[in-house]
Amino acid sequence: MTHAFDEQPLPQKRFAGRVALVTGGARNIGLAIAVRLASEGAAIAVNGPDEQEAEAAAAVLRDTGARAVACPGDVSDPAQVSACVARAVEELGALDVLVNNAAAAMLGRGHLFDLDPADWDRSFAVNARGTFLCTVAAARVMAAGSSIINISSIGASRAHRAAVAYDASKGAVEATTRATALELAPLGIRVNAIAPGPVINDRFELLDAAQKRARIQPVPLGRMGDGSDVAAAVAFLASPDASFITGQVLTVDGGLTAQIRPPGADPALDYPATTHLFEGPAS
Repeated sequence: MTHAFDEQPLPQKRFAGRVALVTGGARNIGLAIAVRLASEGAAIAVNGPDEQEAEAAAAVLRDTGARAVACPGDVSDPAQVSACVARAVEELGALDVLVNNAAAAMLGRGHLFDLDPADWDRSFAVNARGTFLCTVAAARVMAAGSSIINISSIGASRAHRAAVAYDASKGAVEATTRATALELAPLGIRVNAIAPGPVINDRFELLDAAQKRARIQPVPLGRMGDGSDVAAAVAFLASPDASFITGQVLTVDGGLTAQIRPPGADPALDYPATTHLFEGPAS
């Protein structure tokens, strides 16, 4: 499905002369964010746990003409976080935008009674502790006008089934967003979060056609999101257009969490399968 604005040009180089660090930036949503910011002029430091993968992503960005470096490391390790931020500043000259995208995917899927405490700990280590550590390290070198964007999930406010550790850790990300926004506001550093809904990723592509339809069916806009949808929201929050926005969570989910129940849960309440709902008023 094409987007209504696919053929529209991107905004001008809003991030020319700016430097962004994207954690978990080597693939999926993170890579889409890095590509979008680079397309608008930003130099990019790509973080990821795998050195080869991070370097490959940085090479892709350089091939587009962007300045880019890899700074691999585990975001739950303070020493590796400090080294990553230091490299970004040393190689690219500054740090103006931090995107805390690195995440431990839904570890320990299953009933609460079967949840391994190690999966709980790892979820919080990457998702919550990693966000905290990267925010502190980045904010120490950021100037006024800088921006931090944390990638949360709709699971922070609407629970997934069998994903207690993931949802709880993303709830912590949103609480951290609000608290650090207050702490950093006097320095002129804004902190916001984005809560994506269902987004196409490597795991989605492994599903069969029926499974894919089941994922799409509850979304009011009738499609999965993709990385570019989240990246566009990141670019907005990082830009001067959002200069009076801090401590907020922007939901990017195709309307999924706006509804009381998904389509099909009560067919009597579903809209008729006609087009008249979308036509103009009768003359």
